[in-house]
Amino acid sequence: MKSLPPFAERATQLSRHSTPYHDPVARIHWERLSQHAFWLPEQAVSLYGIEEYDGLPLAVRQALSHHEFIRFLNAGVWLESLFLQRLARAALKGPRAARIYHLHELREEAGHSLMFLEFFERAGLDDFATTAHFDHWLTLLGRRLPFHSTLFWSAVLLGEEVPDRLNRYVRLHAQGVCPVAVELCVLHSTDEARHIAYGQDILRHRLEGAGRMTKRALGYALGGLLRRFATTFYYPPQDLYERAGLPTGPWAARAATHMHRRQFVAHCLSPTVARLRELGLAVNWP
Repeated sequence: MKSLPPFAERATQLSRHSTPYHDPVARIHWERLSQHAFWLPEQAVSLYGIEEYDGLPLAVRQALSHHEFIRFLNAGVWLESLFLQRLARAALKGPRAARIYHLHELREEAGHSLMFLEFFERAGLDDFATTAHFDHWLTLLGRRLPFHSTLFWSAVLLGEEVPDRLNRYVRLHAQGVCPVAVELCVLHSTDEARHIAYGQDILRHRLEGAGRMTKRALGYALGGLLRRFATTFYYPPQDLYERAGLPTGPWAARAATHMHRRQFVAHCLSPTVARLRELGLAVNWP
């Protein structure tokens, strides 16, 4: 029997782990959703550590965590919609093992988005953020980059890794966080572990034999992409703070420049950067 390429073997292995499929919407204990709890660990709220934030009433700080979590999920819906469009076309051609795994990914990514939308509905909060609120350049790249290009799969890997790092943080710092928010992050992260492993294998395969200048150029490009993904998922826009009920103030600018927030984001994403550097990509971060 003819042997499969390494990434095709990985696709077959991951497909086995994706079976049987379990609907995440049906697995969450929705009755435990509470408006009177943080939906993110407080240390993960964008204004944590700023003196004015510490003086805000508990209800306002919790409301801010609600709006930031909603935006985080909505960014996931936006990103997964781009990936779903590309995967749907890719599942029609190519090696059978890859096609099968792409279909598993389609089912799992669609399940994530359904889970997020169910959360919005049950939370009783408008999700507000739409595709128009997110990075237009990343949207264009997601739609136009050739599916089999190294840059496309590098961008996919970052798009999975960057939000997953916050999922993992919630999972490890769940005390005091609404259990439904924790369950959602855990279920999302479990599937993403397989998607990330597949993306890493494809990228590793594509980089075999790549020259120093090619890796250098790709590392430079990924540094720019990483900053854009970090902004999308970790730095809310100004109008979010107003909707959360905070008093008037330059909150978005404060979060973007505050040392605690910058250190938090750098800490969350440092494993991602280390993994890319192990592949020979000199990513400039932070």
